[in-house]
Amino acid sequence: MANPLRQLLRPKSAADFTAKLVAKGEIKTALDIGCGTRSHLQVFRPDLETTGLDAFSSAIDTAKKRGVHDHYIHADILKDQIDTQFDLVTLYGLIEHLPKTEGIKLIDNIEKLSRKYIIFETPNGFVPQGPEFGNEFQRHRSGWNIKEFENRGYTVYGTTGTRYLRGYMAGPKYNFPGCIFFDELLTLFLRINDNPKHAFNLVAIKDLRGISAIHKKEDQP
Repeated sequence: MANPLRQLLRPKSAADFTAKLVAKGEIKTALDIGCGTRSHLQVFRPDLETTGLDAFSSAIDTAKKRGVHDHYIHADILKDQIDTQFDLVTLYGLIEHLPKTEGIKLIDNIEKLSRKYIIFETPNGFVPQGPEFGNEFQRHRSGWNIKEFENRGYTVYGTTGTRYLRGYMAGPKYNFPGCIFFDELLTLFLRINDNPKHAFNLVAIKDLRGISAIHKKEDQP
């Protein structure tokens, strides 16, 4: 399959879902929690004013050198109080690194930080991962499923191939030639964006404003 065709047919990624939210024109400020040294939000600057938050000063220092964000916050989102609100709060590949109880606390905390939207990306269920690159914080400590997000008012989509052929760090699950190519075909067949139960990763999005009322009080019969 030619590369342009593969690009055309590929399912939406977390970056694509983020771009779709930004394209609505409602988002002027965004906070990337656990920003690390790079960010999906960087491409939307300077139209979008972005802030990167990370608990590790070295990550903040590297992001600053690369000019990733407009502003930076060196803080632990579970312990430190953040007084500013943002139109969009993003968490890409973060919540699975926390124990379940801390993950629930994290969700509670960030829902106070956003005026409009929150977007998560996390594996579909528990996916084991060790302390990669010598970093203990790379270890996975919890898994999250579709219902857990839906029960809190999130709309959930699937990304990053299928859970059937993707394995450790989203690489090929089986050691046979073309495993990722077959995964791409299966991804298209199963339409994982709209059928997240088949997906390796989940993207969960919530509009904290809920649904606006249509009828006025005087319209009541």
